[in-house]
Amino acid sequence: MTILITGATDGIGLALARHYARLGARLILVGRRETAPDVGGEALYCRADLAADTAAADVERCLAAHGVEALDVVIHNAGVGYYGRFADQSWDSIENIYRVNLETPILLTQALLPRLRRARGQLVFISSMVTALPGPDYAVYTATKRALDGFARSLRPELRGEVTVQVIHPGATFTGMHVKMGIAREVMDWTQFTPVDETAIRIASRIKQQKPAATLFLSNRIVRALGHLGLFDRILQRAAPAEMAAGPAGEPPVCVITGAAAGIGQALALRFGRAGWRIIGVDVDAAAADAAAARWAEAGVDGRFLLADLSQPADIARVAVELAAQGPVDCVVHNAGISAVGRFGRVPAARQRAVLRLNLLAPLLLTSALLQRAVLRPGGSWVFVSSLSYFVGYPGAAVYAASKDGLAAFARGFRVANEANQHILTLYPGATRTGHARRFSPENGREARRMPPEQVADAVYRAVGRRRPTLVPGAGNALFALLGRLAPGIMTRAMERVILDKVGERVLL
Repeated sequence: MTILITGATDGIGLALARHYARLGARLILVGRRETAPDVGGEALYCRADLAADTAAADVERCLAAHGVEALDVVIHNAGVGYYGRFADQSWDSIENIYRVNLETPILLTQALLPRLRRARGQLVFISSMVTALPGPDYAVYTATKRALDGFARSLRPELRGEVTVQVIHPGATFTGMHVKMGIAREVMDWTQFTPVDETAIRIASRIKQQKPAATLFLSNRIVRALGHLGLFDRILQRAAPAEMAAGPAGEPPVCVITGAAAGIGQALALRFGRAGWRIIGVDVDAAAADAAAARWAEAGVDGRFLLADLSQPADIARVAVELAAQGPVDCVVHNAGISAVGRFGRVPAARQRAVLRLNLLAPLLLTSALLQRAVLRPGGSWVFVSSLSYFVGYPGAAVYAASKDGLAAFARGFRVANEANQHILTLYPGATRTGHARRFSPENGREARRMPPEQVADAVYRAVGRRRPTLVPGAGNALFALLGRLAPGIMTRAMERVILDKVGERVLL
């Protein structure tokens, strides 16, 4: 049996490597240290920095150079974290966690798929207990791990019969990770956690069972079940959002909307604008922005655009500086997003990366930059546009689903922490009558059944005024979300028929 393990130089990864070495497995270990770890047996060591853009290609070259044609098991174990206030977290830390925990595992999965298919192998993601919980002190870590969960859920039906896809939630384990994250023992006594060798043995046992998802230990399973019901959110809530502070007398409230030139973003701009808000739209498409601005003017909306490519950190930084210079704002809507629909192995890696960076990394970085500059007033609102995929999965759009799951998880932890005493709303829209939906839908015969974007925008406007924490707009979408919670397997199969079966061999970009 040939087993590839990432993050194999320390912690759970090293313990797994030593366990499998004792069983006589052929090991391929991936790590960024110069020297290979001592696992008590022979192993191929592929040195790769999983935070680098070239990580997947580096591992691929190593395997090709050593004639590795098939892989029985790939264990995505590598992970890094941060503990503390999100407002204090550096961009370098945010990007590092995002790359190591999410982007590289997804791109490496795509690179390794042919080898896994040859062996009818098994793809294992080592996730975390916190994906079912709000993570106020590790919101980015939670977001990346929840995104991996969502990715695996949507990828599993696509690879059925070819590659087994499994997610394992180990629970708190005594490794060096907590020290690296800077957690003091007075805050969290990690020496009392499960010994790493015991965790590794239990993980290996679950891998052998090949169940789609596994959580170690009964106590962890109970906590996850309660966490999925949202029972810990109020317990952990650190501060309720303050009432929105008024701006200078005679000045209208200001709403910043990314992706404001079309679709839901444009509908939001018109809804808030007609209610007397000043709109600052952010978009990459200059022609679409000009057309939207003209429509705003016709509707009597006071607004302007900032042109920026939010998939580029330099543009995010520039937008933050410009917003800070113009004065405090009252609402920020993270709406910009793109998708890619088609079988995972057929969608170009560059597009997969673009989806992840715009849909997830960009909101994290922009939120960080605006927080550090105090751009949003006390009591102001953050709106994070996730997706109904959070509840039902999107087979055929696995990376899109991953990005939206991650964004919702971040918003949940950010809301519970409530560092700046502000309002945080997570929006879960379903199919909406927009150009985005038409572009990425395998078929548009039922477009009339999709919710008009104006209806979504009206629901968001009311939810902001009422300080709601979450919003699934429309009774049909709410029912879909409920069924996704009660019968996840049935709903994932339903979405498989809606997306994956209809897209066939096409790729929609």
